Amino acid sequence: MGSASQFPYMVSVQGPVVMCEGALVDLKHVVTTATCVSDLAPSDVNVRVGSNKYYEGGLSEDVTVITVHPAFDESTYDSNIAVLTLADSLPASPSIKPIPLAESDPAVGSAGIVTSFGATNAQNDLPDLLQQATLTTFSATQCQNFKGGKVTSRMLCAGDPKGAKDTCPADQGAPLAYQGRLVGIYSWGAGCGLAAPNASSPVFNRISTFTTWINTVMSNG
Repeated sequence: MGSASQFPYMVSVQGPVVMCEGALVDLKHVVTTATCVSDLAPSDVNVRVGSNKYYEGGLSEDVTVITVHPAFDESTYDSNIAVLTLADSLPASPSIKPIPLAESDPAVGSAGIVTSFGATNAQNDLPDLLQQATLTTFSATQCQNFKGGKVTSRMLCAGDPKGAKDTCPADQGAPLAYQGRLVGIYSWGAGCGLAAPNASSPVFNRISTFTTWINTVMSNG
């Protein structure tokens, strides 16, 4: 498990019909997946920051604007990314701190850390505390082969070659960090806790391909 001060950018995205994650990218904006929020109104969503527990601790903040990427394709998960604008700017602290956006991808074989409050196994058991896993990035060719040609240039694959560490249900929007920067947001996959690379390995949005768009949204809001 991870602490709030260890992952101060970690956000839980909450609502009556949603359980997702996200990353704090400045003190008023959160990056998550479009599939998490595209069918919701801002009043349906709030976020919790500064806590290693999903439902308590830290600060809870309302969302005023949901900006879904204009190229989002719900049938292919391409450009499956959204920015949440918060009602108020958050106070910076050791447990609340934005993560910088990556402008390039980690090299193949690099180890990143994914954090989430989602299920810990295929039986959908939910943890009480924030969980973390080290995942290794693998090549676009490997990813494309295992995913049956469904991977676009805006996607990144990573997994645990030894198995047992993976993204699972309710992990939508979970941030993947490498060397202190946000390199991915969990978008889609299949199965849970299987060795990688394989057909169930998680697929992330490649943040490097969305940095300009995210910065534009933040500047406008």
